[in-house]
Order: sequence, then C-alpha cells, then structure tokens
Amino acid sequence: MNSYRLLTSGIYIFKLYLSSLYINPITWKKKKKEPNTYITLPKNTTNTMSAYKIITPKDLIKLTKSASKSRIVPVDASWHMPNTNRSGLKEYQEGPRLPNAIFFDIDDVKDDQSQFPHMLPTVSIFNDKLSKLGLLPSDTLVVYDKIGNFASPRAAWTFTTLGHEGEVYLLNNYNDYLKLHDTDSEAYPLEKGAVEKITTFSPTTYEVKEDHIKEQVVSIDDVKKLVDSGEIKNYNFYDARSFDRYKGTAPEPRAGLSSGHVPGVSSLPFLPLLNPETKGFLPQEELKDAVLKTLESTGAQFDSSKPTLCMCGTGVTGAIIKTALEESGLAKSSKLYDGSWTEWALTLGNQPEYIAKNE
Repeated sequence: MNSYRLLTSGIYIFKLYLSSLYINPITWKKKKKEPNTYITLPKNTTNTMSAYKIITPKDLIKLTKSASKSRIVPVDASWHMPNTNRSGLKEYQEGPRLPNAIFFDIDDVKDDQSQFPHMLPTVSIFNDKLSKLGLLPSDTLVVYDKIGNFASPRAAWTFTTLGHEGEVYLLNNYNDYLKLHDTDSEAYPLEKGAVEKITTFSPTTYEVKEDHIKEQVVSIDDVKKLVDSGEIKNYNFYDARSFDRYKGTAPEPRAGLSSGHVPGVSSLPFLPLLNPETKGFLPQEELKDAVLKTLESTGAQFDSSKPTLCMCGTGVTGAIIKTALEESGLAKSSKLYDGSWTEWALTLGNQPEYIAKNE
C-alpha cells in the first residue's frame, strides 16, 4: 500500500513539474500561445495588387480594341466633399464623359439602414442598384473620376469587395486621358453633350455569387477591440486624412464632427501619394518612396511583418492609401475600416479615451 501511495504521489508531482514547463502531459507538446483572433486578414502571395487593376489611358484604348468577350463599361464614380459645392452627378450629366460611361453614385449605392455616409451596401442593395444600371456580372469595368483618383478607388473597391465577377480596372487617370484627347481626339474620344439618364443600358438581373466583405472590411467593433486590448500596436493602421485633422488642430469638413484620431492609429495623408497636377497615382517606385517619406514626416513607419488597416473620414480616401500601399508593393493585402472617423467620432466621441489629439 505504501509503495502504491509513493507511486501515485510521484506521478502527481511529475505532472505538476510538466505543467510548470507549459507541457501537456498527455500529448507531450508545448502549449501554443493563442493567436490574435480580432481581425483575420486575407492571405495574399502576390507582391502587389488590389483586387482591381490600375490601367493607363493608353492601355484602356488597347483594351477597348481587343477581342474581349465581355462588355467594357466605363464607370464615372466622381464624388466631391460636401463643402465643395460640386456634384459628380451634375458633372456627369453635363459632360464630357468617356464614351458609353455610366454613373456610379457612392451616395446612392450604399447601406440605406446606416446613419453614416456611403457605407458599403448589402449584397441585396448592390444587386438591385447594379441591375438598374444595366450591368452584367461578366462586364469589364473601368472606374474613373473627374478629380483624378479620389472617389474612384473607393468605387473600384466596392465592386471587387461585393464580388463583381468581371475584371475591374481603375483608370489612372481621367485628367491624363483629357490631355491625350486634346492632342488626338480621334484616338481618345469623349462623349459630349448633356444627358439625363445615368446609364445607356437596359435593366438586367444582376446577382453576386460570392462577396469578399470579410476579407476586405473591418468594423467599429473590430477596431474598438484592438484599442481596448492594446493589440492595435501589432498593426500598420493608417489614417488618410490631413495631418492637421488627424492631430485635431484643424476642423473636419462635416459640421459638428470633432477632429482627432483613433488611439494607436498613425497618419498617412493621401495627397502626397498622388501626382500634384493630375491627382493620379505615382509610378510604383515613386509611389513606394512617397509612402515611406510621408510616413516619416508624420512620425510613423511601415512594418512589413504586420498586417495593414486603413481608414479616413468616411472610407473614401482610405481606399486611396489602401491602393497606394498595395500597388507600391509595401502591403501584400489590407483592410478598410468602412465607417472610418465619422462613425468612430459620432459613436465614441463622448468617451475621451477613444479620441486622441496632438500626439
């Protein structure tokens, strides 16, 4: 009996010893640290590339002349900040436009149940709006805007995130196309004259087979968990607004919205990443250099070992820096905080710990 007690006591002590070494005595394997499960980013083995592809005006003309089996549809996604007194729809209707272009309004193709501006629509809303525009899932889309590359990255991201099956191109950019039109209007045609309708196509039955929302979008709950847990330090998380708005020293363009930033998010203003004249994306190597220099100027950096998240005021210019980070080759993939600062400040602005300024 004493031998049995000694044996069982010895086994018990040995198990305690193994536990102290963080070893499972049953499997004899070290216990693994639980991974961060707040946000899962898509695995992407390519060096660059968003789901949409950047295309130059010259390559656009080549594309229109190619023997493509799908329709090639230019998409005018022009949108302007609320304090500019400009209307993308009005400018589309007045012309000029790319030939056979439709108008895609991010203030119309949105989540109509959200109080926040142009939030990503549900799949059912997306299907309904694109059916009314007369689009087909197989259409090749060429997205542009008349500022240069301002709202068009957001629109291109919307098409690919909601699961458009055909190729989606981002024209880089309309202003360069205009210059080429001025020198050779036959090779680079424009459609002039006023129109009332926003599409030249008859209604269709558009239906998404598979969306990519989980791979492309982070929510306010995701971001709040990162802030609360301190895990936000393990991400490249960038805000595309101006540095002054980020610091809280300049007002937001929307009345009643405080400036500042999400604690732990770094500043990456979008304007230095674009050609100052045409507002188009810089060539890849110049773009990479511009991203790194802009981050340095705001006291931030890029860490290739960390996943990347982007935001801005309402999810528009956040898509610009998302595109820049991926097209420059710095980020293999990234996600966009759709509601961005407007949602964050209006939801959590009454809690000072969630509003950072002058850091």
